[in-house]
Formats: sequence, C-alpha cells, structure tokens
Amino acid sequence: GIGRNSFRGPHYRDADLSVAKSFLLPSFLRLGELANVEVRANFFNIFNTLNLAPFGFDSASTSLNNTANFGLATAGLAGRVVEFQGRFSF
Repeated sequence: GIGRNSFRGPHYRDADLSVAKSFLLPSFLRLGELANVEVRANFFNIFNTLNLAPFGFDSASTSLNNTANFGLATAGLAGRVVEFQGRFSF
C-alpha cells in the first residue's frame, strides 16, 4: 500500500475581501451622542476559484483497489459567497 502522508490532495486557494462604510447620523436622528450606521459587504472566494473537496480516508479516490478513480476529485467546494451587513451603533 501507500505510506502515510505520501499522497496529497488538491491545494486550497482563496482570496477574501471586505468593504465597509460608516455614516454619522444627523443630530435629530441620534439616540446617543455619537450614533452611526455602518454598511459592510464581505466577499469570500472573490475570484471564484474552483477548490476541490479534500480526499476522505478510505474513499474511492484513495483506495488502490479502485484504480479507475484513484486520485480523482469527486466534488468541489462552494464558489463565491457575498454577504451584506448593516450595523447601527449608539
């Protein structure tokens, strides 16, 4: 068989980005002395890079008895994810 840690799975590459803007509220809308609203957008895997799922222990991809699928990735991980947030602080 294959020795321990002699077979490596696919590499994982990811680039994340976060953009935020804070607005100070006008004096007639303030509940406190320094009330503000923050709007934020988070982008995970911004370049939408295909990342393959890691090989599981004793799966079809790592079994020497299954030579047709040995070393083949069977699934992909999530693509680009965008998250919007809003926060009011006072």
